[in-house]
Amino acid sequence: MQNFQGLVNNMSISDQVFKDALDAALKWQGLKISDRKRVIAYAMNEPREKRNTMLDNAEQVAREHQAAKKASKKVRSEFEEQAALVHWFRKTYPDVWIYANRNGGTRTPREKIDQIREGVLAGVADLFAPGFMLYVEMKRTKGGVASEAQIAFKEHVESFGYKWILAEGFEDAREQILIIVDSIQNPKDKYGNPKFVEKKNKT
Repeated sequence: MQNFQGLVNNMSISDQVFKDALDAALKWQGLKISDRKRVIAYAMNEPREKRNTMLDNAEQVAREHQAAKKASKKVRSEFEEQAALVHWFRKTYPDVWIYANRNGGTRTPREKIDQIREGVLAGVADLFAPGFMLYVEMKRTKGGVASEAQIAFKEHVESFGYKWILAEGFEDAREQILIIVDSIQNPKDKYGNPKFVEKKNKT
C-alpha cells in the first residue's frame, strides 16, 4: 500500500493533488468511483490535519464507509421508528401528551383471552395524542400495511372528529404531524385563506 503522508504534509500541495491522491488510495482499497467521490467530498470539508489521517489510513476509511453504507440500507423495526417518534414528539411538544397502546406483541392464548375481557381491542392505533385529537398507526418504512381492523378503527374514530394517520416510519410521521399541528394553530377556510377566530371579551 503506497503511503501518501509525505505528499500531504507538504502544505503547498493543491486541493486537486490531494483529491487525486485520496482517490488513488481508495481505488486501491476497491471502492467504486461513486463511493470514492462521496468520501472525497466529505474529506474536502475537513481540516488538513484530518485529511492527512484519512490518506494515511485509507484502508480504515474505506472499511468505515462501506459499513456506514450497509447500515443506511437497514430497515429499522416498527419499535425503533415508534420510539424515535415519541422521543421527537415529547421534545417538540412538551405540553402535549402522547402515549402508546400496548396492543401488539406476543401473548399466550390465555393472556389474549384475559386482555380481550379487559377491553383490549384489535386495530387500535399505536399512539394517541389527545391534545391534537390524533391517533398514529406506525409502520416500518418498508413492508408495513394497515390491517382491516386498523382501517375499521380509523373510520370509527374519524366519524367522531378524531384524526388518524398511517405513518411509514418516523420521518413520515413527523412530516404528517407538523402539517396537522400547523392546520390546528393556523386554521384556514375552504378557500385556503386564514381563519380569524373572534376572541370573546371576559366579563
